Amino acid sequence: MSMGSDDRISRYIMHAFSRSTKTARIPRKKPGSIQVATTARIVLSVQYDGRFTFIPYAPVDIRSDSAEWYGYNDSIPYDKAPSMLDVITQAHELIYGDAFTEKECRCLLDVDENGILQTVMGLPGIYTCFVINGQYAYDAESEYNNFGFRGLSYAETPIYDLDVVELFSFPNSRGMDYYTYFMAPDGSWTRFVEVEPGEPITIRHEGFLFVVGGPFVHEDRIERRMVSPIPESQLAVVNTSTYELTDIEGAVTDDNGIVTFSLDEPGDYYITAHNGVPPRNWSNLSLPWLPVIVRED
Repeated sequence: MSMGSDDRISRYIMHAFSRSTKTARIPRKKPGSIQVATTARIVLSVQYDGRFTFIPYAPVDIRSDSAEWYGYNDSIPYDKAPSMLDVITQAHELIYGDAFTEKECRCLLDVDENGILQTVMGLPGIYTCFVINGQYAYDAESEYNNFGFRGLSYAETPIYDLDVVELFSFPNSRGMDYYTYFMAPDGSWTRFVEVEPGEPITIRHEGFLFVVGGPFVHEDRIERRMVSPIPESQLAVVNTSTYELTDIEGAVTDDNGIVTFSLDEPGDYYITAHNGVPPRNWSNLSLPWLPVIVRED
C-alpha cells in the first residue's frame, strides 16, 4: 500500500486519474478592458449542506479575470494570480453552465461591499468557508495574537498552480463548523492511497474548528482543544457524476476516528465520510475526500 501525505496532490490527480482538464466558459473580452489574465491549474471540490456539488475528478483552470467579468471585484492584479473570488465564480460556471449569466449571476452568487459572501448557489452562504491545501487562508505577516493571524477574504486570497481548494457551506451554520480530513495511522495527513484489491486501508477521520481555529497554527489549535477525532463516521464511495454516496459496509469510525476498510474491485475511487458525531452539538462537519487507486499488481 502507498499512502501520500503531500498537501499538493494536483499532479497526482492529473497523472494517476488521467482525466482531461475542466475549464469553465472563457469570457469574451469586454470593450476597453485590460486583458492580462493569468491562469492557475488547481484541484477543486465544492459542497453545500453536507452534499458534494463538484468533486475533483479533473484539474480546473482558473482565470484571474473571472470575477470581474460578472461585476465582482478582487484586490489581486490580473497579471499576478487568480483570487478565491475568481475560483468561486468559476465554480458556479462549472456547476450551473449557461444558467450562470452576467445578468442573473447575483441570484446565485452575491458578495457584499466587504467581500463577504451572502448567497452561494442561490442559497444563504454567509458562513461559506474555503480551504487551501488543507489550511485556513491568513496573513502570515500579520500580528499573531489571541485570535491567531488575520484571516484573508475571498478577494484578498491568491491562488496558484497545483493548489488544492475546497469550498463548504451550511445554511444553518453558526460559524462553529469543522473542516474534516483523513489522517494516516502515523499521524500524517493522508491525501491519496494506492492499494491492491482487497488490501486493508486504515485511516483516521479528524477535524478542526475552522472559522475560530483556522487562523491559529496547528499546535495551538490542539492546545486550545479545537482539533478532534470524528467518531461514528460512515465511509462511502462518491459517484463523481451524480455525487451520490454509496456506503462501504462495516466501515464506521471508532471513538478515536479510526476505521479499516478495503475495496475489492480495481478502479479509481473517491472516499468520503458522513454522519459522524460532531464535537459540539451545534456544529456541522464538512465532507472529507480521499482519492483511492485500486490496481492489480
